[in-house]
Amino acid sequence: MMNEFEMTYLGYLTYFLGMEFTEVTQGLMMHQMKYASDILKRFNMMSCNPSSSPAETNVKLVMNDEEELVDPTLFK
Repeated sequence: MMNEFEMTYLGYLTYFLGMEFTEVTQGLMMHQMKYASDILKRFNMMSCNPSSSPAETNVKLVMNDEEELVDPTLFK
């Protein structure tokens, strides 16, 4: 590509468009660890306990026919 386009070598890719890259044995790993920690710091949640899944998985949602219907014009 350097033969075809004018470019300079800036070193190994570490951070690009908000995404972080870490070199592993299989290649590059893309993650957003810095973004997630910045959000936790912003809302003072660094000391909160982690959760592997924030919501139940494989939940089937069903319509409840027993409750009265909501007036849709209220939300328009």
